[in-house]
Amino acid sequence: MLDNVAVEPGATLTVRLSGTAGLPATGLDSVAVNVAAKGDSDSGTVVVYPSGELEPDATSVSYDKAHYASTTLVTRVGSDGQIKVVNQGTATMRVYLDVQGYTLRQDDSQGSSYVALPPQRVLNPTGLGGGGNLELKPLGKGGVPAADVTAVALTVTAKSTSTGTIRVYPAGEGWPADATIDYPKDAAQQNFAIVKIGANGAVNIHNLGWGSADVAVDVVGYFTRSTGTAQRADLRSVPPVRVAEKLVIPAGGDKVVDPRGVAGVPVLNTTAVGISVTAFGTGTGGIQVHPTQTAAAPGPTVSYVPDSEATGFTLAKLGGDGKVNLHNTGSSPVTVWVDVLSYAELVDRSFPAPSTVGEAIENITGTADVSGTVDSDSENIAITTKTDDSGTTTVKVPRDPQQGIKVSNDSGTTTLKLPASGTATRTAGGTVLYDGTSAHHSIGVQPTTDGGFRTFAHLDDASAPTSYSFPLDLPTGTRLAVDELDGSALIVKEHASTTEPAVLLEEVTRIQKPWAKDANGRTWPTSYTIEGNTLKLNIDLTPAADTSGATVSPRFPVVADPWVKRNCGIVTCSWYFSKATTRWIKSKFDNHGWKVATASTVICGNLPHPVAKGACAIAIAYYYNSAFNNTRAAYNRGGCLVVRVNVLWGATPATAWRTVRFDNVPLSNRYCYSS
Repeated sequence: MLDNVAVEPGATLTVRLSGTAGLPATGLDSVAVNVAAKGDSDSGTVVVYPSGELEPDATSVSYDKAHYASTTLVTRVGSDGQIKVVNQGTATMRVYLDVQGYTLRQDDSQGSSYVALPPQRVLNPTGLGGGGNLELKPLGKGGVPAADVTAVALTVTAKSTSTGTIRVYPAGEGWPADATIDYPKDAAQQNFAIVKIGANGAVNIHNLGWGSADVAVDVVGYFTRSTGTAQRADLRSVPPVRVAEKLVIPAGGDKVVDPRGVAGVPVLNTTAVGISVTAFGTGTGGIQVHPTQTAAAPGPTVSYVPDSEATGFTLAKLGGDGKVNLHNTGSSPVTVWVDVLSYAELVDRSFPAPSTVGEAIENITGTADVSGTVDSDSENIAITTKTDDSGTTTVKVPRDPQQGIKVSNDSGTTTLKLPASGTATRTAGGTVLYDGTSAHHSIGVQPTTDGGFRTFAHLDDASAPTSYSFPLDLPTGTRLAVDELDGSALIVKEHASTTEPAVLLEEVTRIQKPWAKDANGRTWPTSYTIEGNTLKLNIDLTPAADTSGATVSPRFPVVADPWVKRNCGIVTCSWYFSKATTRWIKSKFDNHGWKVATASTVICGNLPHPVAKGACAIAIAYYYNSAFNNTRAAYNRGGCLVVRVNVLWGATPATAWRTVRFDNVPLSNRYCYSS
């Protein structure tokens, strides 16, 4: 799909997948794509995400300037059939993209099912000479059946005293042009691969190198068309989302991660998750990913070396408790980030009828990110506080729903009223429950560990309302609007300069795009509308035809969710320059030159957040072409320049500058003032 394409620092490349290279023109949900990247003169990271979404705080590949780092991902494709590839490095990178397979949207029933396995070694470290080929027969090994297997999911590890590449491909088929692994000298390198079973039930492993390489292979799952296979599942995709941030795993230690209920990953019927693991340490070692309650994996998902980030991906089978274990094989602590991109959901799903409203909600959301330790007082059943570089945010969930949920931070206090009545109760999992304002619905609230909260409408039956109003009392100078890009809602604040004609709109709070699921796990269309300062959640439960032509109606209860998140601290901060200010910035460049110093003054100097301002000033030295190009694009389309920065806990300009992004939006965007 891409062949040694150069991507400038901070730049975003759009890649069309639908209808190309044998992929279907319509119905594409996700692709298994191998991304190989190398910096021309520096290290960096690559982010891959579906078009139509905001750039996530996630890592797909960590590359350096010495060799091509490769990661195979199962990642979502945008509704327009495209994905975005971002270079988060400080220098130009070169990238290859190779597709290994694809999945279709939920209602399509074609293709093979996936069966997750605990990682099992099917090839012990074996010396493979330069130019040598090894035929591996995985059928009947490591939990893979002896027949009815179309492909296997493997982790391949290579280590050599020289350099070279490893290619893994179906036996009997042509030699692929691009490598599965580009291995450096004296350092273990691995990659995930989905490989079709070839002639004689085998796959080939070829070493294109000058010297011998030790190659090991672990199997983590397989694909089958057999309908009688237990635990067969369909692969589904989600927009990349970070589920674990800066986990410090001690030498020889373990950390447990629960990915369920996050970004649409179901709590019930999920057998595996597609996770990207990034590691950084001062020593050498690896991160082994395996189901909880099982023995450690035979080999690592990602190997790391001192003072260098490394990223690996796997389709990790979940343990009996729905979690995965991360084991550090190194002799010193390592810091780890975990992102979820996809999951496997049972074909033959089981949905036990919930006995309570709380159980119905938690069966969908889980409780992994629900604040377990909360304060309370006579007026509030739950009080949470989150402090980071963006300030302190306090969420108060009232006993009386008419008082509304209060969110207080440096921008003021926002109160969200609930379509609820009665007195609050709280489940053991931390979900706060209220009676509804009708006899056919209830309302739930979950304070979350990121300093925000989720609120839910629980529709008991077909007589429940399908529209729910959440009136808001907003801080002075802020307003409410819907983001046309992804359907989320935002509370934005205007910043006006006293010395220059600079007007910015800052995201104060983001209300994630809504979703609704019924008791069978089926997703139903949802949307937001704005009426003054009231946010309306709309749920479309109109019976719809599935791919077989049968009409499908929702099975109640139905749970719908608006999730309120802060702008900075956990998600990306965004500042929108007005159209007039964008014209002014363009004129400054025209008059004073398209220079780094000009950009630092007129763009970065107007950002109100001190960490973002400093980070922008550093980033401009590397991402100036992106700043210039987006300024020109915004001016030419009569739109607005946008600056985005991810300000995480403990962030400083020196650590946050790599997350700075320059963008532009059309005049039709609600945050692009025509003034």
